[in-house]
Amino acid sequence: MDDDDIRAVEEAVATLETANAEHEPAAVTLQTAVAAAVTHGKPIREVAAAAHMTALEVLDAADAVTYPQQVLQPWT
Repeated sequence: MDDDDIRAVEEAVATLETANAEHEPAAVTLQTAVAAAVTHGKPIREVAAAAHMTALEVLDAADAVTYPQQVLQPWT
């Protein structure tokens, strides 16, 4: 099965796993790839397996990319 979204997730995992220390760009790449796969309708279980994550972690990653945390402005 030729699936670019799942392949992107697997490549992002490989990049993250080969980093010597916590590698922020690789983590962001994985998070973005996971979010793209979920957004494109890929099954959560399939994305989770490719990403070496739980289903909840996949949903959290997709949520974080889709709804980035923004600083709330105080009412003035």
